[in-house]
Amino acid sequence: MLHPDNHHQARPTADFNPYAPGFDANPYPAFEKLRTQTPIGYWEQGRGWLISRYEDAVAILRDSKRFTSDRNEWELASVMGTAALVPELAELNKHSLLSLANQDHVRVRKLVSPALTPRAIERLRPEIQSIVDELLSVAEAKGTVNVITDIADLIPARVIGSMLKMPKGREALFQRFTEAAVKTFIPGLLQGPEVETLRADIREGVALVRETIEDRRRNPLENDILTTLIQTEEQGDRLNTAELLSLVSSLIVGGFETTIHLIGFTVYHLLSRPEVLAQVKAEPELVKNLIEEVLRYDNFGKMGIARYALEDVELSGVTIKKGQMALIMLGSSLRDEAAFDKAEVFDVRRNTNASIAFGHGAHYCIGANLARLEVQLAVGALLQRFPEMKLVKPVSFGPHPVIRRIESLEVRLRPE
Repeated sequence: MLHPDNHHQARPTADFNPYAPGFDANPYPAFEKLRTQTPIGYWEQGRGWLISRYEDAVAILRDSKRFTSDRNEWELASVMGTAALVPELAELNKHSLLSLANQDHVRVRKLVSPALTPRAIERLRPEIQSIVDELLSVAEAKGTVNVITDIADLIPARVIGSMLKMPKGREALFQRFTEAAVKTFIPGLLQGPEVETLRADIREGVALVRETIEDRRRNPLENDILTTLIQTEEQGDRLNTAELLSLVSSLIVGGFETTIHLIGFTVYHLLSRPEVLAQVKAEPELVKNLIEEVLRYDNFGKMGIARYALEDVELSGVTIKKGQMALIMLGSSLRDEAAFDKAEVFDVRRNTNASIAFGHGAHYCIGANLARLEVQLAVGALLQRFPEMKLVKPVSFGPHPVIRRIESLEVRLRPE
């Protein structure tokens, strides 16, 4: 047992470098090493514990009494937290669904949920389908495309803009805003000059969201998610402006990068596995399962989900001290043989009910239905329109602090 009073306990250290050459293309040897050698180890560079086994990951995600997603509880929040480095995000994070303390989280989530139920999201299908079709028509004229920049990058910006009826022509700003917010996930990994650019992008993004909310208060719209959020009231309780601002921002941030990467990784796995491609062509409804297996088998996060200990917690023989950060390594947990039979095998028919790719418990990703629908429609339409599409060359990855970011995924849409 580690002595609880000694803050400088002899703690197991995680030997982990997500920036090592080749990690983005294949992080799994590094994850396996963590699971077998230091399943819970302290990572000095990221200033937190890495949780690499499925069982421990689920234990923390379920434990909302002793762990919180509120970054203010981090022992290093005052010096290393977002508020210290990017004050523009501090106010947003304070009211964000991603970081609200448990009681507030339940309250806000209850007010928001009706706008994001499977049925509410399903109503967006025709709108999303027409955005996808329009982008694929433009792509078709090129013949050979980079699926990331020509298709995947553009869909979420258009969908969220359309969902929230944001002013047209502001998609590029959206994109910068969301990328900036995602990059602040582990603030300690940011470099000085980069922080200034991020701050400017976040300031502009927040101003745009605020403007849109005010406009919608004055001019409510029918069947509009933002109007619904503004008007939603339960027992005299409704969202205040700060909560609305945070909520719309987390919808933008949560709904962008994840969806872009999920489209890219799904197309990549489909085209690099002829047997899976044949199965999905024969049974188009398999697309849904394909997406879930891509999320499990090849999760694009370099790290995972952050939680902060509200008290000293002993887990698998290691003590996580009050205020310390635990990073739940999804890419590792979802390849854990103890939880998934033949975890190293890509199985498009696998039962993925145990997957924690969208989180678990109270903080299960509220935008999961929207992300799934966008990817289903994008991948389904690509297959239908371009059944002969082929990878032109190996996929390449670009730098990103927290995501294995596919930079180039070149695909020839029709045979020459």
